[in-house]
Formats: sequence, structure tokens, C-alpha cells
Amino acid sequence: MQALLRELPLHQGLARLFGQLGGDGFWRAQVDLLRQLVPLDNALVSLMRSGQAPRLLADFDFAGAVDMADYGAGMYLLDPFHQAACAGIADGLYSLDGLAPDQFRQSEYYLSYFRHVVGSDELQFLLNHRGAVLSLSLGRQTAFDAAELGTLLCVRDWVLAAMRRHAELSAPEGLVGEPAVGSLGALLERSGVRLSEREEATARLILQGFSSKAIARQLGISPETVKVHRRNLYQKLNVGGHAELFALLLRRG
Repeated sequence: MQALLRELPLHQGLARLFGQLGGDGFWRAQVDLLRQLVPLDNALVSLMRSGQAPRLLADFDFAGAVDMADYGAGMYLLDPFHQAACAGIADGLYSLDGLAPDQFRQSEYYLSYFRHVVGSDELQFLLNHRGAVLSLSLGRQTAFDAAELGTLLCVRDWVLAAMRRHAELSAPEGLVGEPAVGSLGALLERSGVRLSEREEATARLILQGFSSKAIARQLGISPETVKVHRRNLYQKLNVGGHAELFALLLRRG
């Protein structure tokens, strides 16, 4: 009996969640329920579709005000979860470390932007629906440990089922994406400089947090050729390195 009483808030949260399916309060009920299981600093719901900017559906910040304007203006192009969703990904719960490039946490995107908007770690429930990917992002200033990830994996199936049912009951216009801001290369070319296809690909991978060796594997070229492309694009854009390249992208976005 005592065990059932301790779990009473969880059952009450499930009741609120079911009652909000298809309604305006669904995402708040979903996030509040997950916070009973794992501490969170923020949560974000978005719809991702290849060739479009993500549509932000709900935003909950429990640690202070966060401005998401830069994300929709172009920072999403560097988001590992957005990249994975647009490339094709199965329904499930995914971790930042499981999807991010090898040097993501050393990238200027992570150091100057991601840590301040999301935190040091992120998990996302991803659900394919009507040709798009519906995302429920859970962010925190401290890393999720194995026990917390295990807890969320235990509830993954009903979380995804609730997300799917809510999406089926929602108005179709609520699941339409936003116009794309253009490719990363197009944003950089607002500086008046045109990059070659290889230079643009190198710039994108640098900004996403890939090491030179990982870029070489991605593009099927040698690490020495990567260095040549890196040097050429830095010269063309008149930047001194990774940090200045990211600052330029942020200004152009």
C-alpha cells in the first residue's frame, strides 16, 4: 500500500496527460510527468522536416529565460539531432553523445551557443509522423547518468505512443514546418564570398564539431586535403579560425 501511495503523483500525472491528448495542455502535462522521473532544466518540442527550418511547438525553461530566436534563424543547421532526423532515423530515445560528432563538445557551436541554450547534455524522444520528425527535447546543465537514461528508456514506449496519438488528434496546420533559412553555405555567402562545394562541406563539418580525420572520412578525402580546404575557406571568409567562422555564421544567420 505504501508503495502505491508513493507512486500516486505519477498515476495522477498520467491521468492529466491522457486528459490533454489533442489539447493545448498536452506538452506541459508530458514534460511535468517526465520531470517526476528525471530532473530537467528545460524542454523543447519541435517538428523537423528535411529542407525546412524546425517548427517550435512548445518551450519550457525551468532555470531562466532562454532566447530561441537564433536557433530558428540558422543554428538548427548545426544541431546533431536535426541532422540525424533529416537524414532518417527510427523512432526512439536518443542521447547527445550518441548522435554528435567526435569533437562536438570542443566546437564553438557547443561552447558559445548550445551550453547556454540547452545545457551540457540533452536527450530527445524522436517520432516519425506524416513525413516529419516530432521531437521532445530534454535539456540539463548536468549530464544524464546511466540510471536516469535507463528510467527514460523504461517509459519510452508510452511516451512515444502518447506523442503519436496527440499528433494524430492535433490540427494539421500545427504540424507544418517553417520556411528554410537556406543552406549553411548560403548563410556564409552573405559575406559576399562564394565557397566551392568542398569548402562549404568542410565548413559545415567543422562547425558541427567533426575533427579533421572525421571530416576526411565523411568526404572521402585525405586529412591533408581537408587542411587545404580549411585554409582556403578561412582565407576567403577572412576569418582566423573556428571561433571566428562560427561568429560569422551567427551574424549572417
